[in-house]
Amino acid sequence: MTVRQLPLERRTVLRCCLCDRPAGGAGGAAACDCEPAPNRRAVTEPPPTAREFLDSLTGRDLWRYQALLPARREHGSGLQVGGTPLLDLGTALDGVRLRAKDETRNPSGSLKDRATEVALAVARAHGHREVVAASTGNAGASMACIAAAQGLRATVFVPAAAPPAKLTQIRAYGAELRTVDGSYDEAFDRAVAHAREHGLYCRNTGVNPYTREGKKTCALEIAEALGWEVPDWVVVPCGDGNILSGIGAGFAELADLGLLPGVPRLVAAQAASSDSIRRSWAAALARGGWVDREPVPVAPATAADSIAVSRPRDHLAAVRALLRSDGLAAAVAEEEIRWAAGELARRFGLWVEPSTAAGYAALARLRREGAVREGDSAVLLLTGTGLKDPDPWPAAPPEAQR
Repeated sequence: MTVRQLPLERRTVLRCCLCDRPAGGAGGAAACDCEPAPNRRAVTEPPPTAREFLDSLTGRDLWRYQALLPARREHGSGLQVGGTPLLDLGTALDGVRLRAKDETRNPSGSLKDRATEVALAVARAHGHREVVAASTGNAGASMACIAAAQGLRATVFVPAAAPPAKLTQIRAYGAELRTVDGSYDEAFDRAVAHAREHGLYCRNTGVNPYTREGKKTCALEIAEALGWEVPDWVVVPCGDGNILSGIGAGFAELADLGLLPGVPRLVAAQAASSDSIRRSWAAALARGGWVDREPVPVAPATAADSIAVSRPRDHLAAVRALLRSDGLAAAVAEEEIRWAAGELARRFGLWVEPSTAAGYAALARLRREGAVREGDSAVLLLTGTGLKDPDPWPAAPPEAQR
């Protein structure tokens, strides 16, 4: 297969997720005037053909898919982000053909590195030297890691209750860490205000559309690993909704290119106390597919800190991704998450943080309820390593899984 660079005249533009009109900005906070808050998507114009896309594939990291990305490899970090394995776990989950996309092997140990790699490549391409973000830990560690490799100064706002291991990781990479006596949502607002006040590049989900572009590469890798076929289900641990919208975008782009016969059904896995996306999805179904612009506020109280969000910032695109894929949303209890964490570790040798365990718990519940059937194929996203939150996670009593 011939490897060649796509024409330089191809460019990426931002479009409003609501009205599809062009929206300005290069990853800053500018929004279309039809919407109350930034929520944009990046579009390659004109898109490559399927043949051009396949001919352009080179390398093993996420820049393999440069033809569908808003930045170029030379602006990347030089770390290998992406190219993670798709593990075959057999039919251990009551007859479901289960695979796991192991994102814990990214440089900082989480899927968030995909978003940061692309978003910071855009920042470098536009001459930014300082970046800022809010995080419960993983996105902050990711930005600190990749900013260090790119020679960028990083400032991370985190809630004071973030897991100590994640705070240690952020400090180790040399980022400036600012703790906030409040929730992730308060840290989010502080980061946006700081970026605006000082004219800095903001990585925050919902504010920066390029985070979604990085995360969609996970879907591209899954499809390629399966020979350009799609599984029946892809299970996505869901907090802000950005991974869900990114995975949906990736499969949709490949289907639009004619490389896939369709898209998989997505599952939004949430903790019971942090199920805003699930509630918005259920409300949209009841309204015939109409999605409210504002998320349903919730009050998170979960050990799965990576998906503990009271107001998801990418809820609009996330809920639409569920609807377009005929997907489902499931909220699981803390005891189900504990059971799933122990099951993944002891049965498959996969030690993951609680937010990833919520995905396995959701899939197990949907199997018990019959929504996922024997013989179905499913991919579980392993979004973060257990080293991110090393407090012991005992398995739940047997009745919690039945």
